[in-house]
Amino acid sequence: MLKGYRTKNNLSKEQTKSFSKLAKLTEERKIVICRADKDGKIVILNYDDYDAVMTWELQQFEKLDVSVDGSDTYLEKVRKYCNELVVKLHAIGELKNELLLPITGMKCKNNAYRKVNGASAKYFRCNTPAYDYPLFKTHKLTPENLLNVDIKEIPVRLLQSAGNISTSRISAFLEFILKPISAEFCKNCPNEFCQDSRQYIGDLLM
Repeated sequence: MLKGYRTKNNLSKEQTKSFSKLAKLTEERKIVICRADKDGKIVILNYDDYDAVMTWELQQFEKLDVSVDGSDTYLEKVRKYCNELVVKLHAIGELKNELLLPITGMKCKNNAYRKVNGASAKYFRCNTPAYDYPLFKTHKLTPENLLNVDIKEIPVRLLQSAGNISTSRISAFLEFILKPISAEFCKNCPNEFCQDSRQYIGDLLM
């Protein structure tokens, strides 16, 4: 990336050198550069501090044991299970043919389900796990406090990737179903506080 911008950029020589130093420190895992939440700040922190923050935040999740089958096999089982549920919905007439293929990579003809083969099949197979990254809520601190605060004292919102992972298609399908429901729900019964998706779905079912 740096090579493409060495001649085509509006940076001064000093800025270009600084940019190169930051890139090198990032590649060597000495620093991490993050975007803050809402206020648009850029957070630069030591890699060890970033690792400590992520270790702390990830404690809220259950650690999976993939030592026997491996992560690829585990993710394949998850996707297979999700696809089986979608096929059951299609079999009882609750899912249109137009959605079956994009979600599962399968087609149905004469009540028989067949996986798509050939070049197009690659679009339905992905064993990449989701990844997490923090959004530091620096807007909740005053500029004066932010200068001297410990990294652990900055509130963090942990985000999870949803694109191009093993459950991307089923997630998009659920979003397709829940979005109009949520829009209707929020229009008639606004809830200013929502901790997470689990609480939100619980509110919908009440």
